Amino acid sequence: MPRFRSFVLLSLPLALCASAALALVAPPAQLRAGVDALITRHVAARGGADRLRAIQSLERRGHFVVPGMGMRLDLAEWQARGGHYRQDITLQGLTATDATDGHDGWQVSPFEGRKDPSHLSGDETKDLILRADFEFPFVDYRAKGHRVTLGQREDIDGTPADAIVVHLADGNEATYWIDPDTGMVIRALIRETVRGAEDVTEIDYGEYRQVEGVWMPMTEEMGPKGSDPSRRQKLVFETVKANPSEPATLYTFPSQAAPAAGSHP
Repeated sequence: MPRFRSFVLLSLPLALCASAALALVAPPAQLRAGVDALITRHVAARGGADRLRAIQSLERRGHFVVPGMGMRLDLAEWQARGGHYRQDITLQGLTATDATDGHDGWQVSPFEGRKDPSHLSGDETKDLILRADFEFPFVDYRAKGHRVTLGQREDIDGTPADAIVVHLADGNEATYWIDPDTGMVIRALIRETVRGAEDVTEIDYGEYRQVEGVWMPMTEEMGPKGSDPSRRQKLVFETVKANPSEPATLYTFPSQAAPAAGSHP
């Protein structure tokens, strides 16, 4: 999943598959054509392949809502091609960071009493690399080493949405539901193995906004599958910038010569 940050003081879908039965009897080539058509429609709805590929990195800023408390914390997030990702959450001058350069994952957790950076496990780093993909992993999935299939249509808050199941190159699985009217992703279900146990997280996307002609989600609500909305983490982004100027050290594990977490522009 996108990992839940735990703070000590806070305790911080175009119908392409007629039915599930048809999916069971349809030949593989027909199923591949169906899922590829769904992906093509999604890319066109977001602004088109050319505009999407022109974006190399993304910066979003806003606030993080602590579940059950209504508390808002400053939030900054960077995503870049090559599996680069960083998220900073700031409260009262302290900044918690989760980041990866596409290989090494690391974090700073001052709210848990750990102000020095520490390395993340391989399983935890996989999650950050998945979050880095602002296109969503099913876009250009072959080049990314993933495999995709059509999933089961579901009613997502009154919308009959078609699903794309992504069998990720790292061994995990992610399912994305596409709104048939807008062509946007409205829900994801991420299944990951962390320390030998399966972790399942549901994410709802909304409030899409254009940047450089491409629609990007500006809200994300996440929690265990079927969890009470009031108990979910909520990321609300107020600004979004494509291809921002970034320091070379933004995603790398800090050294003495690197800026401290949260000190970049």
